[in-house]
Amino acid sequence: MKDLSSFDSAFTSKLNEIIFANLENEHFGVNELAGEIGLSRFKLNSKLHFIYRKTINQYIREVRLMRAMELLQQESVTASEVAFKVGFSSPAYFSTCFSEYYGFPPGEVKKRGLINSELNQNQAVTEQSKKKKRIKRAIAIISFTILLTIVGVYLFNNSILENFNFFTANQLKKQKKSIAVLPFINDSKDSENVYFINGVMEAILDNLSKIEDLEVRPRTSVEQYRSNKTKMIPQIARELGVNYIIEGSGQKIGNQVSLYIQLIEASSNKHLFSHQYSMKLEDIFNLQSEVAIKIASEINAMISIEEKKLINKKPTTNFAAMNSFLQANDIHNIAVSEGKWELDHKAERLYKRAIKLDSTYADPYAALGWIISNRNIDSALFLANRAIHFNTKNAEAFTLKGYLYWNKGMEREAEKAYKQSIKYKPNNSTAFRYLGELYFYQGKCYNAIENQLKAFHQENNSLQERNNLKIFSSSLYSLGFYKEGGEYAAKLLEQNNDSSYYYWGLTTIDLDRRNYKSALKSALKMYACDTEDLDNIYLLFYTYLYLRDFDKASLLMQKYIVAMKKQGRKIEPDYLLGFAYFENGQKEEADFHFNGVIKKQLDIIKQNQPTSTCFAYLALAKIYSVRNEKTKALENLQKVKDCLGLTIIRIKDYKNCTMLDNIRHESGFAAYIKEAEARYQKEHNKVEKLLRAEGIIDLSVKK
Repeated sequence: MKDLSSFDSAFTSKLNEIIFANLENEHFGVNELAGEIGLSRFKLNSKLHFIYRKTINQYIREVRLMRAMELLQQESVTASEVAFKVGFSSPAYFSTCFSEYYGFPPGEVKKRGLINSELNQNQAVTEQSKKKKRIKRAIAIISFTILLTIVGVYLFNNSILENFNFFTANQLKKQKKSIAVLPFINDSKDSENVYFINGVMEAILDNLSKIEDLEVRPRTSVEQYRSNKTKMIPQIARELGVNYIIEGSGQKIGNQVSLYIQLIEASSNKHLFSHQYSMKLEDIFNLQSEVAIKIASEINAMISIEEKKLINKKPTTNFAAMNSFLQANDIHNIAVSEGKWELDHKAERLYKRAIKLDSTYADPYAALGWIISNRNIDSALFLANRAIHFNTKNAEAFTLKGYLYWNKGMEREAEKAYKQSIKYKPNNSTAFRYLGELYFYQGKCYNAIENQLKAFHQENNSLQERNNLKIFSSSLYSLGFYKEGGEYAAKLLEQNNDSSYYYWGLTTIDLDRRNYKSALKSALKMYACDTEDLDNIYLLFYTYLYLRDFDKASLLMQKYIVAMKKQGRKIEPDYLLGFAYFENGQKEEADFHFNGVIKKQLDIIKQNQPTSTCFAYLALAKIYSVRNEKTKALENLQKVKDCLGLTIIRIKDYKNCTMLDNIRHESGFAAYIKEAEARYQKEHNKVEKLLRAEGIIDLSVKK
């Protein structure tokens, strides 16, 4: 159990002081504590997670429960009275929380006489010569001091805590073994050797990521510290939310490689392991495996036999092929981080060269597949399968395969591939994020949020966090958690100045709540951010449809089509465009879009992919409703009824969508809405429990 620095101790004392000053205020929660301490909610949560591995809500609740235990020892108070004194508005909820924390209900505290008897016993050992009166006084002082200190959590070590029976039911969890590998420094005067040193760093990171008992930050999280000259290790560790940091440097001269690697405990800045390596190039794979296993051993991380086999497997024996692959990786990483996508042409050539030099080298197949995935799905899928053929446990290839299957509408195959990827690389944030998206699409919202949170934990302070924030906030909006979704969207605005997405979120919330005037204001603000952006134009167009202002919707639609043509993009059938044409009396144009969508949806239904089929039926229901073919519309809507997932995530669409106006008052539609709302509420409640456990929803707020 780590000791706190003087800074963290002072921070803890200040937190405790604020909480105790507001102890009886049942409405005092996360936002209030963050406001009084002078930090944003997200920064405070991150800090508490780093110091104590607890959320703000957990911290506040444990302070309340510690004080409750002290008050319950007094003869003159009941459990209900104590509940109100420590900020619980419901005695029943207080009893539940107390029982979960201590292992027994508050009514049993006096019966057990736990605190005073234990403290008297411990105190008697060290104070045998003292008078009884002084012992009692000392006990009272020590008891109060311990309660204040333990409120901070983890100030005592386990051996001390185990002396107090009332803590045994709530043993403090062992800290997660979390680690980050900072960008290695190139010691060579030859700047062209940077790609090789980066490759060694990434290989060590990748090997560590295969260990389930470790929480490893990806390269996208650490890249921001490449040119760092001001931040010390403890600060970097706090920002990344890790306990350990790996630093390294090295150079390659001809066939000789020298490396210096050190493992640092973040809290103490103590070097747990450091070593200078000098070897021939052909020994580099052995070194990368050896270092990963050595580091895991130093921090007592468990490594299974299977994980050790994965770490020790050599990707290739052809060093020329490896060299091309590392050069390609470095170029591709620059293309991604700096948005210089033209560099990917060079990376692509180098990946192909690596394959030519060693046709059994799996890694370049997968990397090349990612580059071409957006322009040729089938070719990318071929490359993913080739990678898996030569390495049946290549996590990157399975992630790619899942992504490609998902884009082909093959959701069962996509889910299986993502799970395989996570099996071989437990620290695979990309696979967790994609799997979360897939589950949400299927309406498995609890599973979706669970996987999205795993991606969040791994991508702490990462460039990829932007994608996670977008997906997570959107998921929360869809499930009706508007406040929480807005907070994550605000974080996106804070970190990336992504105001367009922030306004998209506000628009979505107001459309769901039928606050149409407010929705229009947000949509106009998003549009003003970039009036030529296709997404901005489409959202404003969509908002005008909701407002049933078809004239303005038509103007935006025309602008959208012109912008699409300028970019050389084909206008595909779109039922919203068809709806706008229909409402403006342009039947020929409306039929082009409606008939095209109907044909496409019927083809999708033939493929028999569950969720895709449900979306197809919903699209058909909307088109037939607009055409006033009510029987067909209700028949297709009835087929959507059995699709649990679509029912959950699109309930607000059913209730508000203008395209369903013609069947909205039909008895079949009303019955369907009633059942859909029941399903939605059930899933909403499940997710709420998860969000409360994670501290995303304030625990002090009653349901």
